[in-house]
Amino acid sequence: MGCAMTEAEMYEFDVNGYIVYPGIVSADEAHRMNTFIDDRQAGEFPNNFGFLDLNPLFLELMARPRTLGIMRVMIGDWLRLDHAYGLQMTSDMAIHENLHGGPRADQGEHAYQWVQGQMYNGLIVVMYALEDVNPGDGGFICVPGSHKANVKYHPAVDSHLVVNPSLHAGDMLIFTEALVHGTRRWTSEHRRRSLLYKYSPGYSTWGDPERLARFRDLATNDLQRALLRPPGVGRRTPVPFPE
Repeated sequence: MGCAMTEAEMYEFDVNGYIVYPGIVSADEAHRMNTFIDDRQAGEFPNNFGFLDLNPLFLELMARPRTLGIMRVMIGDWLRLDHAYGLQMTSDMAIHENLHGGPRADQGEHAYQWVQGQMYNGLIVVMYALEDVNPGDGGFICVPGSHKANVKYHPAVDSHLVVNPSLHAGDMLIFTEALVHGTRRWTSEHRRRSLLYKYSPGYSTWGDPERLARFRDLATNDLQRALLRPPGVGRRTPVPFPE
């Protein structure tokens, strides 16, 4: 498939456990998405929010060929959307700063492995920034390389081992849940807002798969419906990846 990862991108992800793809969401799309979210919230500003049913644009983003090409390399041909939600923060929000995750965490689900030249992952997070994240702003933090660590350890959030990746609105950051990651207090005067789509192998589920049922009724094509299927292996027809 033409939208797969390059060797350099696979190397970067293998070394760090995360990778940034600039400009996957256009400025116009980011503006429209922010408008839909603002209209839904009507002046409120929850830290965590749903968005898949706000506009067809959000289900289209779930099935974007560039993203799916990368997910196909990371997870394989049998993949599904497990769940999705948005995160937003302001500097006056009380945030529990933390680091969590790591290899084989949460009953062993958070996995990262190479076998016979093929990458295998458990739950993968695709995060789209809808606002800029400048150096030191806070928000998403991680410990690069910790997805392959041999010691179960979470450093302090202000450790020299921790990075806070910078992003422009429209950038896509992908990380494996096997990476030690978390949140640092937001310090910027502008808001943080990101959309998180979490994909898993087709046999695996993290959230309740029934929660996706209502979104299947909103799907506009077979690709979207395939990504919203409940987990399973037997008798699954292949995901109709765009070639």
